[in-house]
Amino acid sequence: MNFSIKRVKALTKKEMKSFLKNSNVLVMCLLPILFSVIYNNIFSGLYGNDISSKMMIFNMCFNMNLIMVCSFVIAMLIAEEKEKNTLRTILLSGVSAPEFLAGKVLVTFIISQITNVLIFFIMEFDVRFLVGFLVISFLVVICMIEIGAVIGILSPNQMATGVIGMPVLMLLLLIPAFADLNEGMKNIAKFTPNYNMNLLFKQLFETGSLSDGGIMPFLVIFIWIVLSGAVFFITYNKVGLDK
Repeated sequence: MNFSIKRVKALTKKEMKSFLKNSNVLVMCLLPILFSVIYNNIFSGLYGNDISSKMMIFNMCFNMNLIMVCSFVIAMLIAEEKEKNTLRTILLSGVSAPEFLAGKVLVTFIISQITNVLIFFIMEFDVRFLVGFLVISFLVVICMIEIGAVIGILSPNQMATGVIGMPVLMLLLLIPAFADLNEGMKNIAKFTPNYNMNLLFKQLFETGSLSDGGIMPFLVIFIWIVLSGAVFFITYNKVGLDK
């Protein structure tokens, strides 16, 4: 069956409507925005012009979005179809599995990037950083969506996404968060996409450029995109969707 852009567009519209009706997913999307508003209002008077303190709050909220929206949203959207037994009907209606997944990915990507931009402006960063910010966030969002898609494929229902995904995603969240407290933890964090993302954001917001920080952070994130994509395709080929 040929891959149809028209079917993907129709699926994306359907997923957007389903997204607005899924209270669990809506709460996950709103939490990073809510926390960024709260933290910015509470701590803005404390950090003032101190970019390091501001970056700490920003990284916390942004990483929350990566875990809760980029990864868990697509996992829950895929698992929801399994739980409601609607996936088989969709596949039998002429929609291929890649088209089904593409619709989920597009919805998750759009929601994730909208949330990222909202966090950017809530934290009151200068608009001149926006293009660089979007480049960095684009790369990491793709990586985290791939990881979330694997979790969704492995999960028989929405509840299982937390059981299967939480250990992996919490490690990706916590290791970079504690990297500055322990040298051993920092050495491990250097191999995670989130930590290298934090380095790129720091470089961008402090110097206004992404070219001065070297290629290594980009390389690590790119390797994660490739490896996560490979794991996704292996999992998809072995498990499939309708399991």
